Amino acid sequence: MFSLEGIKLARNVGAEQMSGKNYTHVLTSTFFRTMQTACAFAEGAGDFTVARFDTSEALNSEEMKEWGAYIKLHGARLVQSEDLIVEESGRMADGFQALCSRLPENARMLAVGHAPLLECLVFGLTGAVIDPLHECEGVILDYDGSKFVLVEEIRL
Repeated sequence: MFSLEGIKLARNVGAEQMSGKNYTHVLTSTFFRTMQTACAFAEGAGDFTVARFDTSEALNSEEMKEWGAYIKLHGARLVQSEDLIVEESGRMADGFQALCSRLPENARMLAVGHAPLLECLVFGLTGAVIDPLHECEGVILDYDGSKFVLVEEIRL
């Protein structure tokens, strides 16, 4: 369950950094906590009313036991040579890219997920290794219809 402090933080981030971004799609993992976070972002921004909200397995992992062991060993830091990272980054990127290729032209999507899965997805999509993300932090990616480019890291 999302804490009251977490809801307040997400609302503040929504108000200060997400208002006026013209999101057409909001995508979350299937975990309720990420759905709550996305809703708090939307409440804070106040202008997600036309965005389509959905969930995607591309932001999840079926290897949660393996991720638990990975996190104990490495925290949220990405280690490119780990088999889990190689496999998951490819699977996640394929699913996310397939989803994005079906979006209408000029779509603008906000994806809400979990560390270190988001870092793994960014690596799979762009080849970039980013420092661990913390609560309500993220990245901006650009998609030209065939490839993703890391545009900016959003750090609080």
